[in-house]
Amino acid sequence: MSPWLTVVGIGEDGFSGLGKNARRALLNAAQVFGSQRQLDLLPACIRAERLTWPSPFSLAQVLALRGQPVCVLASGDPMLFGVGASLARVVENAEMHVLPSPSSFSLAAARLGWALQDVTTLSVVARPVAALNAHLHSGARLLVLSNDGSSPATVAALLRERGFGPSRISVLE
Repeated sequence: MSPWLTVVGIGEDGFSGLGKNARRALLNAAQVFGSQRQLDLLPACIRAERLTWPSPFSLAQVLALRGQPVCVLASGDPMLFGVGASLARVVENAEMHVLPSPSSFSLAAARLGWALQDVTTLSVVARPVAALNAHLHSGARLLVLSNDGSSPATVAALLRERGFGPSRISVLE
């Protein structure tokens, strides 16, 4: 089967920050899936039906459109703790294109001046914060993808409980 699904990594700069292939895919799509925030970044020239993700999250609507030109918007790199990775588990590689943007980890490391290869990247999206325990040690530099606005406080509480209270935490949006 030829590719019918394009997963587009989009940044805060929206449509203007996308490459030619991503723009073309969005212009040719019949449906575009994403969060409301991501869909709001698209200009009016994108005529596709705009569909927000259901809650609880499900790929069923996307998969039901197999064979039609569909785009899925993702923040940054869709294959890094993202919807692209979820889709890759159920859609054959030959059926989809993935067009990434810089990941939140890359952007955070650049902003902090940290070499990405020298940090541990973790996610607490749909995962217990206790999963960080194995990575907590003196001198560790962690970049943690938050689940929601309460995640930083929950991570800070875990650090205090584990004896890392004086740790410096930077919260980036």
